[in-house]
Amino acid sequence: MTASSPPARQAGARPRRTQGERREETERRLLDAAVELIAERGLERFTLAEVGESAGYSRAAPAFHFGNKEGLIEALAKDLVGGFQQAMDESPPEPGLEHLLRNAGQYFERAERLSIRYRALFAIFGEAHYNALLRKASSDLTAHSIARMARNLRAGIEAGDIRADIDPKVQAMIILTGMRGLVSHWLMDPKAVNLRAARKSFIEGVRRSLAP
Repeated sequence: MTASSPPARQAGARPRRTQGERREETERRLLDAAVELIAERGLERFTLAEVGESAGYSRAAPAFHFGNKEGLIEALAKDLVGGFQQAMDESPPEPGLEHLLRNAGQYFERAERLSIRYRALFAIFGEAHYNALLRKASSDLTAHSIARMARNLRAGIEAGDIRADIDPKVQAMIILTGMRGLVSHWLMDPKAVNLRAARKSFIEGVRRSLAP
């Protein structure tokens, strides 16, 4: 190799990350740290400095990336909503009552597995009554959930295994509200609510109410 030749990259060496990739990783870690703090304390009882320290960065990092606490919370709301929408969309659409009940069961299972993210999301739902941007993110997720469930209900009606006299959109709203209500009670007091028993009873109730 001549003096002017560039050094050869070692075999298997990872390419250097771009500035955009480093920024994306930093923001991901800051948002994950914010989820943990919100799940533990709610939206009011944490500071940007605590988010930075919890994520392993400086106390000023969250302000640099999100501007202020409101900007961080709004970014977190969009991130959580996007994640939940993606999880729904990854489930292949299939018509029928059993598929709908299986999706309902998965909602409760995810709540147990991802309880911290669910707790943060429900904190955002609560604040959405008073914050227009959080209200939009929450409403988008609700609309997405209802529309998807209503499509499944209509397909089940066409397949003949769901009653034809229901209003799919209204029924989807009722089912979603019931699932969220049970999970909310469980998150508030996990020792007082047997979520698995509640899930089983809820799903059986939906089955009886929708079967022809």
